[in-house]
Amino acid sequence: MSSDRTDPAGAKGGGEPKTSHACVLLVEDDATVAMLVEQILLDMELRVLVVATLDNALVEAEMADFDAAIIDMHLRGERAEQVTDALLLGNVPFMVLSGTDQSDFRAAHPQIAVLGKPFDKAELEQGVRELLKR
Repeated sequence: MSSDRTDPAGAKGGGEPKTSHACVLLVEDDATVAMLVEQILLDMELRVLVVATLDNALVEAEMADFDAAIIDMHLRGERAEQVTDALLLGNVPFMVLSGTDQSDFRAAHPQIAVLGKPFDKAELEQGVRELLKR
């Protein structure tokens, strides 16, 4: 897992709007999950910026140098609401990926997709495609 953008080898132009060469911020503290999601995104020919801490996620959210984000709501014992708030303020499309109950978040933000862990690869891919259409 890296904290630098990863460009997919042999990325091709065309396809759905904004997907080719688009960049997705992945905020995930579990290295295994981060590597799995990163590979799925790379297979979709996306660039990926992976961060694992709340502090790094906040820095990236403020810079907003990406097209969409996937946020784990629990980062090493800290909640990621500050990150989601920054993304909402910046009108950056994102989805939540979480292994815990997010009913409070869903009630407060019904427009934001929440995908539970374990997740289905096809659901993640579809969710990312929807984010990149915005």
